[in-house]
Amino acid sequence: MNAPVDVGGRDALLQRARDLRAEHCIPEALAVLARLEQRHPRFSRLHHERGHCHVLQRNAAAAVEALREAVRLNPTLPASWDMLEQLHRLRGETAQAAFAAERLAVLRQLPPEVVAADSLLADGDLEPAEAILRDYLRRAGDNVGALRLLARIRQAQEAPEEAASLLEAALERAPDYHAARLDYAMLLLTRQRPLLARREAEHLLGHDPDNRDYRKLYGAACVALGDHEPVIDLYERLLADRPASGAEVADLRLWRANALKVVGRQSEAITDYRASLAARPDNGVAWFSLANLKTHRFTDDDIARMRAAEARHDLQDMDRVYLCFALGKALEDENDHAASWRYYERGNALRRAAPPAAGAPRSRRPAPCG
Repeated sequence: MNAPVDVGGRDALLQRARDLRAEHCIPEALAVLARLEQRHPRFSRLHHERGHCHVLQRNAAAAVEALREAVRLNPTLPASWDMLEQLHRLRGETAQAAFAAERLAVLRQLPPEVVAADSLLADGDLEPAEAILRDYLRRAGDNVGALRLLARIRQAQEAPEEAASLLEAALERAPDYHAARLDYAMLLLTRQRPLLARREAEHLLGHDPDNRDYRKLYGAACVALGDHEPVIDLYERLLADRPASGAEVADLRLWRANALKVVGRQSEAITDYRASLAARPDNGVAWFSLANLKTHRFTDDDIARMRAAEARHDLQDMDRVYLCFALGKALEDENDHAASWRYYERGNALRRAAPPAAGAPRSRRPAPCG
């Protein structure tokens, strides 16, 4: 989980960019947005604003690229989908325009409060999102979509008991609300109740046996129960069924490698860890998992790749922690103790600063102070 967002500084920079655009100072506005992206690369509204700037520059291709990034980070941005539809139509891209129009139509069918809160949640603005939903639920009754979204917010605020109660209330009112049941099962997993989570996964698979999310949930519950053999073939089948992205390939290869390692098939596990890294080179967990194989030695090229990944400014916090520990182990094996020590210190400092995360690595040498 990332560190708390500096909302004041973030929003002040965004407003500065908007003001510059209103004054037709587009290069200056784009420069402000570039600074904002360095600090908050996953802030969807900066990409939306960048789309506005490129429209004023009559650069439709750049505007589309910026707006696509906005909705990738935050699918509940109606204004971005609206602009994308118009730009695609101007460019004669009918299929893309139709898709944007469809997404916009779906959002317009939802209560505006739910859309606004979902959009705020995507940008990490938990408190205003919660306030909107609680006010809406007081006025409109127990809308199950709002209950589910509020549960996601409360979970992000580290209130899992209330999140579970909200999801149970939603499922009591709408037993076939499969998205809420999936959230509930995932929450059961994080609360270390894997048997109940697997039962929920089996319930969902009874409705849709080919659903990838349900199958991955079932696999995660099996792993949590110590039942590793079934997931090896499960993840292989998911890999054969055309994963949606390189990130999904990286996850599936990592999970399969972990299961292979547990059952003693270490050489196959190494192959899958490497395949995970081929799909996502900054996958800190995969690097760390390789480092934890006592017989595995990293090459000079591996160390260079890890250093390059760790140096990226947009790297996720826990990926950086894992990479620091992996680099510490790799350089220790090379007898470069000074560099190894520095990475262990950096990893320990980052680990102490980060909120608790399931499966996070324990502190490595040197031991953290305090």
